[in-house]
Amino acid sequence: MVYKYLTNDIIKKIKECRKRFPLKEQCIIPTLHQILEKYRDIPFQALEELAHYLDVPLSDIEGIVSFYDMFRYPKKGAKNHIRICRNLPCHLANYQRILEDIKEITGADIGKPNKMWYIELVECIGSCGIAPAFLINNDLYDGSKIKSKEQLEEILKSYITEEADEHQRQDTKAT
Repeated sequence: MVYKYLTNDIIKKIKECRKRFPLKEQCIIPTLHQILEKYRDIPFQALEELAHYLDVPLSDIEGIVSFYDMFRYPKKGAKNHIRICRNLPCHLANYQRILEDIKEITGADIGKPNKMWYIELVECIGSCGIAPAFLINNDLYDGSKIKSKEQLEEILKSYITEEADEHQRQDTKAT
């Protein structure tokens, strides 16, 4: 099969993922993140290609895409999209603190974007082990590592500048 959406760089990352995880299904979510990052959308053909490449049922991948809000990309005209998990583990880890700080720092509110930020509460982003978890665009953050509002402000500022300071983000990014 000739792949249109599974480019060489995405296939390379799938192969790296397969080395790290014993089950091929464990590479579905990381690959969907790669597709979303590359295309800012997840075309249906990309799902078909991924199912073919990993030799898993298409319905399994469709189920993941329809369940996780993180695979939707409704930035609503804003430059950056923040998705904050509100599911039970993140609730117990006080996602509300992160949410309130983000709202105050960005000047945006849930579902009420400004030109720079769109904030959305989502049911699950599949990262319960690092609760409270949140995504800025497609960068996953471990909210438990963010110890102050100032630290969060520095992370958010890095998305505003032309050349985002990747080093600054690494301390709290989940890898």
